[in-house]
Amino acid sequence: MLDKSFAKWWLGRVRPFRDVPPDKLTAEREAMERQQDYNANYADFIKAAVFPAVDTLVQVLGKNGIVHRVSTWGNQLSLRVHLAWRWGELVVMQSHEDAVTFEHHIITEGEKRGDDSAEDHTHQYDLRDQLPPHIAESELQFFLGRMAQDLVEPEPEPEIPPGEKPPTGQ
Repeated sequence: MLDKSFAKWWLGRVRPFRDVPPDKLTAEREAMERQQDYNANYADFIKAAVFPAVDTLVQVLGKNGIVHRVSTWGNQLSLRVHLAWRWGELVVMQSHEDAVTFEHHIITEGEKRGDDSAEDHTHQYDLRDQLPPHIAESELQFFLGRMAQDLVEPEPEPEIPPGEKPPTGQ
């Protein structure tokens, strides 16, 4: 409940400005109509493309004993995959009124607490038109590919003093 003295002060300041020009209200109504289209395109994309692709992936992960978690909240879907020293999270959300965003977070645990390193990638797609379903599959493959690529670390490069050439194999 609003404090009475605050409400009286606030209304005294606002009342003279309460008449909104009709053209401003028209623009607001048009923006809300466009927003409904974006929301519908996002909901259709999630239901027709993202949910089925994630469901298929979850079945594969489950059959192969890969620790994972899928959760939803608000307009977001999160897929988290845990491995021995790495975990990754893919978040799908309508982060802007007219865009769907895929956020890829891949975390490598360091030897000591706080040594973790993160690789983040973000891809956005325009919701002004319906999105093709293959985008969801492509983003899942990108996410899984990034995790798999980072699991294998190349041998460290030999240290060569400046001005010297690497030894030739004999």
